[in-house]
This record gives sequence, structure tokens and C-alpha cells, in this order.
Amino acid sequence: GNVSQVRGGDVGGGTATMTNEMFNMVKAVVGVGVLSLPAGIAAFGDAPSASIPAALLIAGIGSVAAYNFSLLGRLCAITGALSYRGAWEKAVGPNTAWIPAVSCVVKTFFAILAYSMVLGDTFKALFQTLGFEVSREVSLLGLTALVLLPLCMLKNLSSLAPFSLAGIAGMLYTAA
Repeated sequence: GNVSQVRGGDVGGGTATMTNEMFNMVKAVVGVGVLSLPAGIAAFGDAPSASIPAALLIAGIGSVAAYNFSLLGRLCAITGALSYRGAWEKAVGPNTAWIPAVSCVVKTFFAILAYSMVLGDTFKALFQTLGFEVSREVSLLGLTALVLLPLCMLKNLSSLAPFSLAGIAGMLYTAA
């Protein structure tokens, strides 16, 4: 059964289905790459051959991430843990169980910073296309206050799954 609250490395009781979570996760992981990879390639080289090292780099980073997730899953299976913290407590000890939480917060901060840079540039360009001269900062603050903050306040993220699916379809269409 689900645990009603998170305590001591246990898993909280969520309401989203695995399918909803998969759509949300794929959209979150792939989304920023689809927006930023072409800009990154264009910034460092206008030759079509620049896409080959970029694709190899992304495949390498993806392989390392997949291997790390596999190791974490095996560690949880061996120790019977249900979370990063629980696995750390059982493998290393409870005195340093704060380390995974801090590293997750730091990683999340830098991920949000990267998303903010992409969103600021993207929405500035979209507003310019519509004839509005808006700075990167103003577009990002407006987007944060009017869209992102209300989304962060949702208690149940399963309602985002259809939009994530639509976003995935849009990325596939763009890539094709």
C-alpha cells in the first residue's frame, strides 16, 4: 500500500499513475534538449558536421545516466530501500543520509537555472515574432508568475500528462 507521508526515507503516497509519470518525465527530460541542442550546435559551428559530436556527446551522457539509474535500482533492490535516502542509509549509514537530499536540491537548482535560460530566450523570441519588444527577464518573470508558479502549486500532477504527451508529439514532429 501507499505510505501517507514521507518520513525517514520512505515513499510518499502519490495519486498519479505510472503512465502519467512516464509522459511527464519524458517531456521534462527531452524537452529542454530539443530546444537547446540546435542553438548550442549553431553557436559553436555552422557546419552540419557539428551535429555528429553533439549526438555522440548526448548519447554518452545518456548512457552514463542510464547506467547510474540502473545501479541505483539494483542498490534499492538489494537493500530493500524505497528512496535515495533509504538506500544511502542502508548502504553507507544514517549520519550522512543528508548528502543525497542536498545533492538533489543542488542538481534541481541548476536544472531550473538551465530551463529558465531556455525559456527566457524562447519566449523573448516568441514575443518578438508577435511584434512585442520584451526583455528576457520580463518574459521569464511573466512566465514564472502566470504559468510556472500555478503549475508548481498543483497537488496532483497527473492532469499534466495529456499536455506532456502533446509536447512529446510536438518534439517528434519537430525532429522528423
